[in-house]
Amino acid sequence: MASTLLYAEVCGHGEVRAANAEEVDAKIRTFFERGFLRWVEVDLPTARHARALSRQHGLRGADAIHLSSAIRGKAERFMTWDAKDFPIGQTVEGVTVQEPEAHGQGTLPVA
Repeated sequence: MASTLLYAEVCGHGEVRAANAEEVDAKIRTFFERGFLRWVEVDLPTARHARALSRQHGLRGADAIHLSSAIRGKAERFMTWDAKDFPIGQTVEGVTVQEPEAHGQGTLPVA
C-alpha cells in the first residue's frame, strides 16, 4: 500500500531528474504499476488527518501524508528507513511503524 504522493516523489529525486525523462518515466510506471501496491489517493480527508499526525508526531507534511495514507488504507505496518523522523516501534492509530525487514535501502533501477 502506498500514497499516490510516492509516485510523484520518485520523480523528484535528483538522480531521476537528471536522467532521460521518457526512459525514467517508463521504468517508474513499470515498477509501480505491476500490481503489488494498493494505492491510497491523497484527498482532503487524508490531508486533514495528516495535519493532525504532523502536530502529534512532529512529522513533515509529506511524511504525514504517507502515514495518514497507511492508516486510512488500514495497513498493518508502515515501513520506513527514516528512523530520524518517524516514531519507529510505535503503533499509530492501529498501524505499527517499523523499519523494513530487508537489509539495505532498496532502489528503483532508473539508470
